[in-house]
Amino acid sequence: MTTAESTGELSPAESPKPGASIYRRAFPYLAPILAPRWWMLGVAALAACTAAGFELLKPWPLKFLVDNVVPGKTFLPAWARAPGLDERLWMVIVVCAVIVGAAGISAFAAYLKQFIVHRLGEELVLELRRKMFGHVQQLGLGFHDSSRMGDTITRITEDTRSVREAFTTSAVQLTKATLEITGALAFMAWMDWRLALIGFVTVPLLGSAMWYFRRRIEKATKKRRKREGELTSVALETMSSIRLVKTLGREEKQGKQFSKQSSKSAEMGLEVARLESAYVRTVDVIVALVQCGVIWFGVPLATAGSLTAGDLFVFVIYVKGLQGPLRDLAKQSSKIAKGKIGLERVVEILEEEPSVKDSPSARPAPPLEGRIEFQGVGFGYGPDRHVLQNVGFRVEPGQVVALVGHSGAGKTTILSLLLRLYDPTHGRVLVDGIDIREYTLESLRDQISVVLQESVLLQASLYENIAYGRAGATREQVLAAAEAAGVGQFIQRLPEGYDTEIGARGATLSGGERQRVAIARSLVRGAPILLLDEPTTGLDARSEQLVIDGLNRLMEGRTTLMVSHKLDLIDRADLILVLDGGRIVESGSKAELLRKDGFYAAQLRAAQGRLLSGS
Repeated sequence: MTTAESTGELSPAESPKPGASIYRRAFPYLAPILAPRWWMLGVAALAACTAAGFELLKPWPLKFLVDNVVPGKTFLPAWARAPGLDERLWMVIVVCAVIVGAAGISAFAAYLKQFIVHRLGEELVLELRRKMFGHVQQLGLGFHDSSRMGDTITRITEDTRSVREAFTTSAVQLTKATLEITGALAFMAWMDWRLALIGFVTVPLLGSAMWYFRRRIEKATKKRRKREGELTSVALETMSSIRLVKTLGREEKQGKQFSKQSSKSAEMGLEVARLESAYVRTVDVIVALVQCGVIWFGVPLATAGSLTAGDLFVFVIYVKGLQGPLRDLAKQSSKIAKGKIGLERVVEILEEEPSVKDSPSARPAPPLEGRIEFQGVGFGYGPDRHVLQNVGFRVEPGQVVALVGHSGAGKTTILSLLLRLYDPTHGRVLVDGIDIREYTLESLRDQISVVLQESVLLQASLYENIAYGRAGATREQVLAAAEAAGVGQFIQRLPEGYDTEIGARGATLSGGERQRVAIARSLVRGAPILLLDEPTTGLDARSEQLVIDGLNRLMEGRTTLMVSHKLDLIDRADLILVLDGGRIVESGSKAELLRKDGFYAAQLRAAQGRLLSGS
């Protein structure tokens, strides 16, 4: 069974092409959400039809009064009259009761429609956001490296909301407005075709206005969404780099940049509002002109007896009543135009293919021993950005391997390939003799722990940050890992101990403390493979030693690949791989490399010279 078959979604070959209609492209994503909720759409449509029908009946009781009750005509048989009441008074009571009853039914139908539509809309947004958020997490680092975070967040939050408006509220309101307009014109044609022709003039006039304004609103909305994404990106980038901004005194520069993007967003917002307002007012003018036409030609017809006064009254009410549905038509058409833009931006994200994903035949990895092998591995971030060339090495279970070399030599890329953050363009990466592409991503990464140069901590309690390393970890396991990593040495100063909130990205902890939390998180994970990427960079001597002590405990019994320039850590390695220009130029133990007196020995002498000189 293929991946597409197992998920119930279209495969890339079956999916509509990007050049197809946006609604056709969106169908595979919206259909699974809307199909189980078809009954909501049905009930909402029925309620909208009921409300529209009773709206159309509103003038008829008044026509009855004008044509019959006011002139004092006798029309009720004896059995239908109320004893002791004047016939006209009785009919006024009946007409009032009909008006109130019709209004009550119409109000209930409108309430039911609105409630169901809002529920459907919220469920649509919820499912769309879940789908988008999950999909964005599955996309490769190439997508995240090239996309602005603020724009992606805007698509998930704001654009899904505009899709909700277009596919629920606006769609049902548009249906109701269309029914009211069609019904009113049909009644007018049935009563007098000559006056109805004047009413029909609204259709081409409105169609022309809708075509003109809708295109301009779509274009302006697309620009506005782009500006909002850029604005959110500036805000996020500033807030996430607030220490750097304050350290370099760049608050004014960032403020100007934010103000510039905010002004552009406001300009486009005003343009959209201006077009929407012009659209609605154009509708008002069209309705007023048609109403004047009905009165101009209708009064002579009523005077000549071709129409009753009640008929003319109904015509005027219907034409006047067209104003509301036509306004709705204008307003909802504008929202649908915005929704179309939002839908395009949502689908653009959902159509992005993950650069790294499970193959159809991928299987869960068994408990791994940790034997790692790179066979002729080549990789590049682009056609002209080759990073690794024909890299090959083998690591036995429990071995510690140090990757050394100049910046850009490909050390971190090797760790990324083992995690399958990227796939090699040539060659294979094996774990326990199996190509890692044969394992599911989740099961592979579950058995790898990582400690980075700047470990990312969550805005949660210290306990939750450590427990994050392993789903289902017990409190005893979390506390034991924390103690082994040296977290207990600073826990006393925290006001609520392990339950203390540590702030966004661990801002309330020092660099060394953050690294010890990251080590504890890796310890509780208990993975057989450990990756270290410059875990002691930027730490003072005391913090560095504490972190190294924790790392030494973490490395015990684990296959470890480390990227580091610290001699204390490199000395711990069983094997050193020296990279230069994306190739392994030397390999062996420290003693073997020193005897060769090659690249590594030269680099080591240079590092020791810098250390002795204090630089």
